[in-house]
Formats: sequence, C-alpha cells, structure tokens
Amino acid sequence: MKRRRRRLGLALGGGGLLGVAHIGVLEVLEENGILPGIVTGTSAGAFVAALYTAGLEPQTLRSLALKLSWEDLFSWNFTFCSFLRMLLRNLRDLLGSLDVAPLGLLSGSRITGYVERVTGVKSMARLLNPVGLVATDLASGNRVVFTNLEWLPPAPGTVYVKGAPLGLAVRASTAIPGVFEPVPYRGMLLSDGGLLEIVPAATARLLGAKIVVAVRHDSQKMDREPDSIVQVIMRGLNIMSEKGMKQDLEWSDLTIVTPAINAGLSDFGKIPELLEKGRAAAVKALPELKRLVGM
Repeated sequence: MKRRRRRLGLALGGGGLLGVAHIGVLEVLEENGILPGIVTGTSAGAFVAALYTAGLEPQTLRSLALKLSWEDLFSWNFTFCSFLRMLLRNLRDLLGSLDVAPLGLLSGSRITGYVERVTGVKSMARLLNPVGLVATDLASGNRVVFTNLEWLPPAPGTVYVKGAPLGLAVRASTAIPGVFEPVPYRGMLLSDGGLLEIVPAATARLLGAKIVVAVRHDSQKMDREPDSIVQVIMRGLNIMSEKGMKQDLEWSDLTIVTPAINAGLSDFGKIPELLEKGRAAAVKALPELKRLVGM
C-alpha cells in the first residue's frame, strides 16, 4: 500500500495546456515515494488534480495526455446558423447590445464527460484522497472550493461545495472567461479559479496542509502579437495572473517551476515536451522537497 503524507499539500496551478507538465511532476514524486495527502488545483491544475485523486496513476495520466485531442475536450458554443443570426440581429442597431451572443466561445460540456469517463467517478464524495478544486463565482466574486472533505474552517470570501459532480467541478474551474461559457450551479455562475487564485497554495493550507508544495508554469515571453480572440483573452489573463501569483506563492514552502514553453490550447503536439518539462522541474526540486518532508 502506498502511504500518503497527510501533512503534505500539493497545489497545482493553472496555465491552459501547460498544465500537462503537472503529470511529469507527479511521476517524479511517486517514483520517490512522496505522495501528497492533500491536492488542490486551479483550472488546468484542477483537471489533473481531479484525475489523480480519483485514483489514476501518473503513468496512466501520461498515456491519456498523449492521446488527447481537440475533440476530447472542446466544442464550439454556437453553430454557423446561430452565429449568423447574432450578426444579423446586431447589424440592425450598431449601438445595441450583443444580447444574443454566447457567454463563451467554447462549451465545456465535453470536459465534464471526459473526466467522468476516464475516472468512472461522478460525485466528488467518492474520491479516494482529499482534494480542493478552485473556481470563481462571477456573481459574488467569492472563491469557490469544490472538495470531498467534511470538516472545513470558515474563511471570508470562500464558499465550500461538498460532494459536487466531479466533472462539473473541473468544468467550472477551467472555464476561462470569454473562452468557455461559465457554469451555473446552486445559484452561482462559476468561472476559472485563476481569477482569484492561480496557484491554490492558500487553499491547500485551508484544507489542512502543514507543508505546501506549489507547482507553477514559468511565463513565456511572447515574440509576437496575439492574432485571435482566444490569444487576446489568454494573454490578458496571463498578464493579470502574474501579479496575483506572487501573493499565492507566499503560502507555499517550496515552488516547483516548470520551464517556459509557448503552447496554446490547441497545441497538443507539444504534450510530450510538456511532460518532460514537468519531470525536469521536479527532479531539480527533489533535494529540497526531500528535506522538507524529512526524507
């Protein structure tokens, strides 16, 4: 039986497709017998955290990642006909509001289906290990933490949701504003957790971790201007999250930084490189990590 370190929390940060690097980090940790007792995740980190705490081994996660395709996770949130109707309606009044426009370019429904299919888990109450997946309520501005833990300390500006559908929680945490439509749930309108906590180290503390290891992705310096609406949105969010990340990382004892790589949401051909970047970053941090956990 693998023994988890109850006091050790692992906080997996957001970053779109860069989140694949988390799998490489998990591989190195497991190979060295360092199994976190609590795992938290934001956005792409929530995706990996959900699958990992549902019992999927890192090698299984690697195999799944190498097979990923656009169709597995993404679908457009409108058809050609609905897009045409939107244009025609709004051409009648150039000053009118885009009240027939979708709330996001992409639907996250396939993310829900994918998570449930590969894990075989529908409710977070069935997860094997403690987890916290972070989303943002666009209505109230609260941090929303989806979890399977029973006892939770009160925290201002934080709403806990226990036993939610696992696929829905991942979909909410990964709902990048403008790119994915937000997720309505229990009177909330949920969007990407990175709006409030791009690396959920504070959430790991909140859920009981005494030692917190954060994993973040180094920002890639862009050598050209964005040339699509998705790239504009992602670039803007990355700029905003850089400042918030410094505050997030103050809650961690050690930060594993995966090297920079320019990879968009659809650059699935870069997944092998991202896996190795994650492994390399974890190997580099291993001596300090072992010292922290007393190995």
